[in-house]
Amino acid sequence: GHMTPARGSSTRHAENPSKTGRPAEIASLERVFDQRVMRERILAAAVTIVADRGFGACTVREVAEAAGIKAPGLYSHFPSKEAILTEAVSRVLADFMDNVATAFGATPEEELRETVRRHVLYQIDNMQLARVADMLLNTASAGHFVSAEDYARLLSDQRAYLDLVRKRVASVAPALPAGEVTVVSMAIIAMCDRVANWFRTDGSLDPDELAELHWRLARSMVTG
Repeated sequence: GHMTPARGSSTRHAENPSKTGRPAEIASLERVFDQRVMRERILAAAVTIVADRGFGACTVREVAEAAGIKAPGLYSHFPSKEAILTEAVSRVLADFMDNVATAFGATPEEELRETVRRHVLYQIDNMQLARVADMLLNTASAGHFVSAEDYARLLSDQRAYLDLVRKRVASVAPALPAGEVTVVSMAIIAMCDRVANWFRTDGSLDPDELAELHWRLARSMVTG
């Protein structure tokens, strides 16, 4: 299962989500969701609740309370809890792709390095967002929380990133068989994704060193 740090009072759900959590998480929530708009506040509230306490805690009543409205009022913005989760994760994936897909390097190796570094730094700078997307996309029970159709759409958004990494791995190692390119790409993505689950701001590695270490590991996977 996922490891979520104990954050004490940050899970007091009666507060507005933008007032809880660490400064970096507030900043990343506010970058993705414009919390002056109620619809966006609802999405941010759902992300905060799921990141802190898991999908089971994310009820319409809890989300409405965190967003500062009554539960019936929430239905004028979204038809269901599933629709809230789908849109929230879809927005997070789009934000992630904007960030990582624009990685540029003068050579294929530099471009892959920048991709890996950006992925790791995204996970660190946006831990709540990253954990929620990861929980929904990488848990067997995720189908219970969103419709099959929405889940398929989110997986295809995620697939776009795998395709991007595969293309960049293949450019660095043109002799690698296609099947191995896919396995190596999935291994790199999984390794970078997990950073959101275990990274601690008070740890011994700073984010930049950690991003560079992940690149060294990724490069050894690609070049053998």
